[in-house]
Amino acid sequence: MLVTRLRIDSQMFYLPETEDVPELKRRIETAAHDKAKFVEFTTIGHGRVSVLVTPVIGVRFEEIEHTHEEVDQMELDPPTIDFGYDFE
Repeated sequence: MLVTRLRIDSQMFYLPETEDVPELKRRIETAAHDKAKFVEFTTIGHGRVSVLVTPVIGVRFEEIEHTHEEVDQMELDPPTIDFGYDFE
């Protein structure tokens, strides 16, 4: 199954099939035209997320093939969303 991965700044989110990706793209695009605006969406494994979008934040959507088992595992053991930071 194709899973959409959304990268905002240095954070990656996996979106469930129920997330309306074209609508989310429109909301992010609209937010980027303002000074800053929060955009909410649902993720696999992390529930509802609210991200502050500004005109200078990079956003990338990717479609990646995953098995149903892998997606189920993401719900049980959510993937790390913060990349590039060492909080330990």
